[in-house]
Amino acid sequence: MTRQATTVASQAIRDSGTGGYPRALPMTDALTPAQALEYLRTLSADIEAAAVLGADGGLLAGPDELAEPARALLAEAPDADEVEVSTAEGSVFAARSDDHAVVLVCGRFALPALVRFDLRMVLGDLAGARRDVA
Repeated sequence: MTRQATTVASQAIRDSGTGGYPRALPMTDALTPAQALEYLRTLSADIEAAAVLGADGGLLAGPDELAEPARALLAEAPDADEVEVSTAEGSVFAARSDDHAVVLVCGRFALPALVRFDLRMVLGDLAGARRDVA
């Protein structure tokens, strides 16, 4: 007699009698602000500090000491979707959407085009917008 092994995890859970997955909790494609910062840190070792602000300027994720400088930077360019400030020590990048703003403090070896691209992608992830990138 040949027995087939269960190859799908959800079938194995169902067959084990443990009750399965809680279907009352819908899955979302959106990242939380904390997940967005964690994801950005996996993309670049040059990120020294990062923050996510809400549309009202409230800090959603990141260190408290970065919130006020981030708000000040964004206030200096109220109509800009992206901001970049560079010094000899490093760069600060910011990008915003209608719902969020993300500000990154990076070392001097950060690649500006790549950081700006990552910021745009993470803003989409925060909104739950799917994207296809080649």
